[in-house]
Amino acid sequence: MLLNIKIMMATLKFKLNTLIYMFVALLAVIIIAVLYIVFFVNGSATKSIGNNWFSIDGAAPIINNGKLWVNFAGIEGCEYCAIERYALFDALSNFGNWTYYGKSLDINTLPVTNYSQTPQTNTFFYHAYEGDWTLNFLNPHLLYTSNYINFTSEELYNDQYPNPSPLQSFTPIEDKYATKYDPQGAVPFSLIGGNFFEVGAGSSLVNNGVPIIFAANGIGYIPSYIIGQFNITGSAINKGITQEADYITAMICQDIKNAAPVCSESLPTV
Repeated sequence: MLLNIKIMMATLKFKLNTLIYMFVALLAVIIIAVLYIVFFVNGSATKSIGNNWFSIDGAAPIINNGKLWVNFAGIEGCEYCAIERYALFDALSNFGNWTYYGKSLDINTLPVTNYSQTPQTNTFFYHAYEGDWTLNFLNPHLLYTSNYINFTSEELYNDQYPNPSPLQSFTPIEDKYATKYDPQGAVPFSLIGGNFFEVGAGSSLVNNGVPIIFAANGIGYIPSYIIGQFNITGSAINKGITQEADYITAMICQDIKNAAPVCSESLPTV
Protein backbone atom coordinates (compact mmCIF):
# COMPACT_ATOMS: atom_id res chain seq x y z
CA MET A 1 0.00 0.00 0.00
CA LEU A 2 2.77 2.41 0.97
CA LEU A 3 4.61 1.54 -2.24
CA ASN A 4 1.52 2.37 -4.31
CA ILE A 5 1.20 5.76 -2.59
CA LYS A 6 4.87 6.54 -3.30
CA ILE A 7 4.40 5.58 -6.97
CA MET A 8 1.30 7.80 -7.21
CA MET A 9 3.13 10.71 -5.59
CA ALA A 10 6.10 10.34 -7.93
CA THR A 11 3.77 10.21 -10.94
CA LEU A 12 1.92 13.30 -9.75
CA LYS A 13 5.21 15.15 -9.20
CA PHE A 14 6.39 14.20 -12.69
CA LYS A 15 3.15 15.46 -14.25
CA LEU A 16 3.33 18.68 -12.22
CA ASN A 17 6.92 19.33 -13.29
CA THR A 18 5.94 18.65 -16.89
CA LEU A 19 3.10 21.17 -16.66
CA ILE A 20 5.46 23.75 -15.14
CA TYR A 21 7.99 23.24 -17.94
CA MET A 22 5.24 23.50 -20.56
CA PHE A 23 3.93 26.69 -18.95
CA VAL A 24 7.40 28.25 -18.85
CA ALA A 25 8.01 27.30 -22.49
CA LEU A 26 4.64 28.76 -23.52
CA LEU A 27 5.36 31.94 -21.58
CA ALA A 28 8.72 32.27 -23.31
CA VAL A 29 7.08 31.91 -26.73
CA ILE A 30 4.53 34.60 -25.83
CA ILE A 31 7.26 36.97 -24.62
CA ILE A 32 9.29 36.43 -27.80
CA ALA A 33 6.20 37.06 -29.93
CA VAL A 34 5.39 40.26 -28.08
CA LEU A 35 8.96 41.50 -28.38
CA TYR A 36 8.89 40.72 -32.11
CA ILE A 37 5.68 42.67 -32.59
CA VAL A 38 6.81 45.64 -30.50
CA PHE A 39 10.40 45.93 -31.65
CA PHE A 40 10.30 44.62 -35.19
CA VAL A 41 6.86 44.91 -36.74
CA ASN A 42 6.28 48.35 -35.25
CA GLY A 43 9.51 49.58 -36.70
CA SER A 44 12.52 49.38 -34.42
CA ALA A 45 14.61 47.41 -36.90
CA THR A 46 16.21 49.64 -39.55
CA LYS A 47 18.07 48.92 -42.76
CA SER A 48 20.40 51.11 -44.80
CA ILE A 49 19.11 51.58 -48.34
CA GLY A 50 21.71 53.96 -49.73
CA ASN A 51 22.79 57.62 -49.79
CA ASN A 52 22.41 57.87 -45.99
CA TRP A 53 18.73 56.81 -45.99
CA PHE A 54 17.24 54.03 -43.84
CA SER A 55 14.04 52.06 -44.04
CA ILE A 56 12.06 51.03 -40.95
CA ASP A 57 11.16 47.35 -41.22
CA GLY A 58 7.51 46.61 -40.66
CA ALA A 59 6.40 50.26 -40.64
CA ALA A 60 3.54 51.07 -43.00
CA PRO A 61 3.65 54.44 -44.81
CA ILE A 62 1.61 57.22 -43.22
CA ILE A 63 -1.09 58.31 -45.65
CA ASN A 64 -3.75 60.85 -44.66
CA ASN A 65 -6.65 61.73 -46.94
CA GLY A 66 -4.94 59.84 -49.74
CA LYS A 67 -1.63 61.74 -49.46
CA LEU A 68 1.76 60.52 -48.27
CA TRP A 69 3.34 62.43 -45.38
CA VAL A 70 6.81 63.87 -46.07
CA ASN A 71 8.62 65.96 -43.44
CA PHE A 72 11.85 67.96 -43.29
CA ALA A 73 13.32 69.41 -40.10
CA GLY A 74 16.33 71.70 -40.13
CA ILE A 75 18.00 74.70 -38.56
CA GLU A 76 18.35 78.01 -40.37
CA GLY A 77 22.13 78.17 -39.97
CA CYS A 78 22.88 74.50 -40.72
CA GLU A 79 25.05 73.91 -43.81
CA TYR A 80 23.90 70.31 -44.26
CA CYS A 81 20.27 71.43 -44.07
CA ALA A 82 21.09 74.01 -46.74
CA ILE A 83 22.09 71.47 -49.37
CA GLU A 84 19.38 68.93 -48.46
CA ARG A 85 16.70 71.54 -49.21
CA TYR A 86 17.77 71.68 -52.87
CA ALA A 87 17.44 67.92 -53.31
CA LEU A 88 14.12 67.80 -51.49
CA PHE A 89 12.78 70.69 -53.57
CA ASP A 90 13.83 68.90 -56.75
CA ALA A 91 12.36 65.55 -55.71
CA LEU A 92 9.01 66.99 -54.62
CA SER A 93 8.72 68.75 -57.99
CA ASN A 94 8.18 65.27 -59.46
CA PHE A 95 4.93 64.87 -57.54
CA GLY A 96 3.45 68.35 -57.37
CA ASN A 97 3.89 72.02 -58.03
CA TRP A 98 5.99 74.67 -56.27
CA THR A 99 4.79 78.25 -56.63
CA TYR A 100 6.34 81.55 -55.56
CA TYR A 101 3.97 84.52 -55.55
CA GLY A 102 1.73 82.32 -57.66
CA LYS A 103 4.36 81.54 -60.32
CA SER A 104 5.25 77.88 -60.93
CA LEU A 105 8.88 76.94 -60.37
CA ASP A 106 11.24 74.00 -60.61
CA ILE A 107 14.89 73.81 -59.64
CA ASN A 108 16.00 74.91 -63.12
CA THR A 109 14.02 78.16 -63.02
CA LEU A 110 14.48 79.46 -59.48
CA PRO A 111 14.64 83.25 -58.96
CA VAL A 112 18.39 83.33 -58.26
CA THR A 113 18.57 87.12 -57.84
CA ASN A 114 15.92 87.08 -55.10
CA TYR A 115 18.05 86.63 -51.98
CA SER A 116 18.94 88.21 -48.67
CA GLN A 117 21.74 88.02 -46.12
CA THR A 118 19.04 87.57 -43.46
CA PRO A 119 16.71 84.57 -42.94
CA GLN A 120 12.99 85.06 -42.28
CA THR A 121 12.61 87.70 -44.97
CA ASN A 122 10.33 87.34 -47.99
CA THR A 123 13.16 86.31 -50.30
CA PHE A 124 13.66 82.99 -52.02
CA PHE A 125 17.24 82.42 -50.80
CA TYR A 126 19.12 83.49 -47.70
CA HIS A 127 22.71 83.41 -46.48
CA ALA A 128 23.19 81.78 -43.08
CA TYR A 129 25.99 81.99 -40.53
CA GLU A 130 27.68 78.74 -41.60
CA GLY A 131 28.23 80.25 -45.03
CA ASP A 132 25.49 78.52 -46.98
CA TRP A 133 23.08 80.01 -49.47
CA THR A 134 19.87 78.04 -49.23
CA LEU A 135 16.17 77.92 -50.07
CA ASN A 136 13.87 79.73 -47.68
CA PHE A 137 11.21 77.18 -46.73
CA LEU A 138 9.77 79.69 -44.24
CA ASN A 139 8.85 82.16 -46.95
CA PRO A 140 5.02 82.34 -46.79
CA HIS A 141 4.84 82.86 -50.55
CA LEU A 142 6.68 79.61 -51.35
CA LEU A 143 3.92 77.03 -51.55
CA TYR A 144 3.75 73.36 -52.49
CA THR A 145 0.66 71.53 -53.74
CA SER A 146 0.40 67.86 -54.72
CA ASN A 147 -2.16 65.17 -55.34
CA TYR A 148 0.21 62.63 -53.78
CA ILE A 149 2.08 64.32 -50.92
CA ASN A 150 1.38 66.26 -47.76
CA PHE A 151 4.67 68.11 -47.19
CA THR A 152 5.52 69.67 -43.82
CA SER A 153 8.72 71.30 -42.59
CA GLU A 154 10.17 73.02 -39.53
CA GLU A 155 13.17 75.20 -38.83
CA LEU A 156 13.87 74.23 -35.22
CA TYR A 157 16.31 77.09 -34.45
CA ASN A 158 16.91 80.51 -35.95
CA ASP A 159 20.12 81.96 -37.36
CA GLN A 160 21.20 84.06 -34.37
CA TYR A 161 24.83 82.98 -34.20
CA PRO A 162 26.44 81.98 -31.84
CA ASN A 163 23.38 81.41 -29.66
CA PRO A 164 20.43 80.40 -31.84
CA SER A 165 16.99 80.43 -30.27
CA PRO A 166 14.17 77.90 -30.72
CA LEU A 167 12.02 78.84 -33.69
CA GLN A 168 9.58 76.05 -34.58
CA SER A 169 8.72 72.75 -32.90
CA PHE A 170 8.02 69.19 -33.95
CA THR A 171 4.45 68.02 -33.98
CA PRO A 172 3.82 65.11 -31.56
CA ILE A 173 4.23 62.47 -34.29
CA GLU A 174 7.43 64.09 -35.60
CA ASP A 175 8.79 64.25 -32.07
CA LYS A 176 8.08 60.53 -31.65
CA TYR A 177 10.16 59.68 -34.72
CA ALA A 178 12.95 62.10 -33.83
CA THR A 179 13.21 60.75 -30.29
CA LYS A 180 13.44 57.18 -31.56
CA TYR A 181 15.63 57.55 -34.65
CA ASP A 182 17.51 60.80 -34.03
CA PRO A 183 18.09 60.87 -30.24
CA GLN A 184 21.17 63.12 -30.59
CA GLY A 185 19.07 65.81 -32.27
CA ALA A 186 21.16 66.00 -35.45
CA VAL A 187 19.86 67.97 -38.43
CA PRO A 188 18.58 67.79 -41.01
CA PHE A 189 16.16 65.05 -40.05
CA SER A 190 13.96 63.92 -42.94
CA LEU A 191 11.05 61.49 -43.05
CA ILE A 192 9.40 59.92 -46.07
CA GLY A 193 6.05 58.37 -45.22
CA GLY A 194 7.13 57.53 -41.68
CA ASN A 195 8.86 54.38 -42.95
CA PHE A 196 12.04 55.97 -44.35
CA PHE A 197 14.32 58.44 -42.57
CA GLU A 198 17.62 60.24 -42.95
CA VAL A 199 19.73 61.88 -40.25
CA GLY A 200 22.00 64.47 -41.86
CA ALA A 201 22.33 65.22 -45.55
CA GLY A 202 22.44 62.62 -48.31
CA SER A 203 25.95 61.29 -48.79
CA SER A 204 26.02 62.47 -52.42
CA LEU A 205 25.55 66.06 -51.20
CA VAL A 206 28.77 66.12 -49.17
CA ASN A 207 32.37 65.81 -50.35
CA ASN A 208 34.96 65.08 -47.62
CA GLY A 209 32.67 66.54 -44.99
CA VAL A 210 31.95 69.73 -46.95
CA PRO A 211 28.58 70.36 -48.65
CA ILE A 212 28.95 70.59 -52.44
CA ILE A 213 27.44 74.10 -52.46
CA PHE A 214 30.60 75.42 -50.76
CA ALA A 215 33.72 76.68 -52.51
CA ALA A 216 37.10 75.24 -51.55
CA ASN A 217 37.64 77.92 -48.93
CA GLY A 218 34.34 77.14 -47.18
CA ILE A 219 32.48 80.17 -48.53
CA GLY A 220 29.07 79.38 -49.91
CA TYR A 221 28.43 79.70 -53.62
CA ILE A 222 25.80 82.31 -54.51
CA PRO A 223 22.42 81.01 -55.74
CA SER A 224 23.04 81.82 -59.41
CA TYR A 225 26.21 79.69 -59.37
CA ILE A 226 24.51 76.77 -57.59
CA ILE A 227 21.59 76.64 -60.03
CA GLY A 228 23.89 77.28 -62.98
CA GLN A 229 26.00 74.27 -61.96
CA PHE A 230 22.88 72.18 -61.42
CA ASN A 231 21.97 72.85 -65.05
CA ILE A 232 25.32 71.46 -66.21
CA THR A 233 24.94 67.69 -66.55
CA GLY A 234 27.80 65.88 -64.86
CA SER A 235 28.88 68.73 -62.58
CA ALA A 236 29.44 67.86 -58.92
CA ILE A 237 26.40 69.89 -57.88
CA ASN A 238 24.22 68.33 -60.58
CA LYS A 239 25.25 64.76 -59.74
CA GLY A 240 24.99 65.25 -55.98
CA ILE A 241 21.56 66.86 -55.95
CA THR A 242 20.18 64.55 -58.63
CA GLN A 243 21.30 61.39 -56.84
CA GLU A 244 19.70 62.46 -53.55
CA ALA A 245 16.54 63.59 -55.33
CA ASP A 246 16.33 60.22 -57.10
CA TYR A 247 16.48 58.36 -53.77
CA ILE A 248 13.74 60.54 -52.32
CA THR A 249 11.67 60.04 -55.47
CA ALA A 250 12.13 56.25 -55.31
CA MET A 251 10.98 56.08 -51.68
CA ILE A 252 7.92 58.18 -52.40
CA CYS A 253 7.10 56.02 -55.43
CA GLN A 254 7.27 52.87 -53.32
CA ASP A 255 4.93 54.34 -50.71
CA ILE A 256 2.36 55.61 -53.23
CA LYS A 257 2.51 52.31 -55.15
CA ASN A 258 4.06 53.93 -58.24
CA ALA A 259 0.97 56.04 -58.86
CA ALA A 260 2.83 59.08 -60.27
CA PRO A 261 4.18 59.18 -63.85
CA VAL A 262 7.76 59.74 -62.63
CA CYS A 263 7.69 56.32 -61.00
CA SER A 264 8.02 54.64 -64.41
CA GLU A 265 11.51 56.14 -64.82
CA SER A 266 14.76 54.44 -63.78
CA LEU A 267 15.19 55.04 -60.04
CA PRO A 268 17.31 53.53 -57.25
CA THR A 269 16.09 50.35 -55.58
CA VAL A 270 14.92 51.02 -52.01
